[in-house]
Amino acid sequence: MDPEQSEGPRAGLPQPGMLAMLRDAFFIGMIGYGGPTTLDYLQKIFVSKRGWFTDAEFLDAVGWAQLLPGSTGASAMSYLGYRRFGHAGAVAFPAVFLAPSVTAMLVLSWAYFSYGQLSFVQPLFVGLGALVVALLLNATYSLGRAVCRGGTARIVRGLAIATVTFIGLLVFSMNVLLLIAIAGLLGFASARFDRAITTAEAIEEAPQGPDPMTKGGAGLLPAVLVAGLVVVLLLAPASRELFVAFFQVGLLAFGGGFASVALLQHVAVDQTQWLTFTEFRDGIALGQITPGPVLITATFAGYRVGGLVGSLAATVGIFLPPVVLTMLLADLHGKVKRLPWVQAVLSGLQCGFIGLVAAITVRFGLSSLGTWQTWTIFLLGAVYLRFSQRSPLWAIVGAVGFSLLFIGH
Repeated sequence: MDPEQSEGPRAGLPQPGMLAMLRDAFFIGMIGYGGPTTLDYLQKIFVSKRGWFTDAEFLDAVGWAQLLPGSTGASAMSYLGYRRFGHAGAVAFPAVFLAPSVTAMLVLSWAYFSYGQLSFVQPLFVGLGALVVALLLNATYSLGRAVCRGGTARIVRGLAIATVTFIGLLVFSMNVLLLIAIAGLLGFASARFDRAITTAEAIEEAPQGPDPMTKGGAGLLPAVLVAGLVVVLLLAPASRELFVAFFQVGLLAFGGGFASVALLQHVAVDQTQWLTFTEFRDGIALGQITPGPVLITATFAGYRVGGLVGSLAATVGIFLPPVVLTMLLADLHGKVKRLPWVQAVLSGLQCGFIGLVAAITVRFGLSSLGTWQTWTIFLLGAVYLRFSQRSPLWAIVGAVGFSLLFIGH
């Protein structure tokens, strides 16, 4: 065994304080580009290096995050925080983890809406828009591999659900929320054909979280503070509308990451016209410059509508649902995560999101790929993202450099 793995609770050493763990959560938030990368750093630092959690606890956190809507990294952070520090950890861990990305997105949003129309800046977003198409295509492929697996019958059912949502959005422009509901119902209806998960497997006890009333006297204070912030945001009409709209997105964003792009566009572009289609595409691109999840685009949209207050309302709204669900339901995780009907509905939703992301990819491609320069960025980016194990940040750097050299000259 690696000597570093002997540290922490498994060796009977004292539990670390919250500040020590939050420092590492902040560090992961600074360097964790991409959802899988975040979880990889979380495992390496919290489990292997520090020994603060066991492998089983980490896998339980990943399973919980996959069960919830929203950002996988933020949800896993909230779950691990809850396991160690109750409600205080459930709130503090994702907040600190997201802080670097939110700060970066605020700066980028200010720069974009202040200087984005300058002639020398616009070619950058033309190139980044082409790269977003490559990112979406790679996300569609990755989602498909992760969800459509197992026996032939299960793969066919998954592809059928994805096809329904793909055609529904791209050809008939159906309401995204209706398509999500249809996908969930189709997943549930197909469950009777799948005997891979039995009712007996659903009975599993989860480790009980700490009593939040006994954790350092913190009690329910974090939950009360969050509730107070929500009340303040709901008082002003502008921030209320942003908070409610993005809270709904956060509540329905199963699959996280790029799977939520269709939902974000539905709310920010189609439903409210807070952003134009081009601004939305650019917001997705800017989000890739930060180490945060794709849902960080809500910060961009909130800034466009209401400045700092608007960005706060949108950011809190979209990232709050998994935190609330963790505080309310984490102790039931082991009892529900393998219930057949839960698995069936989640599988249907995930397959439906594959179709939605594929449809958005086609839409973005039609609007963003019109020249040899943009096609070059798209093709090179797609190959890099598909076959390279390095951070997508390098693809962004390459797209920016290519745009400066060959676009607009």
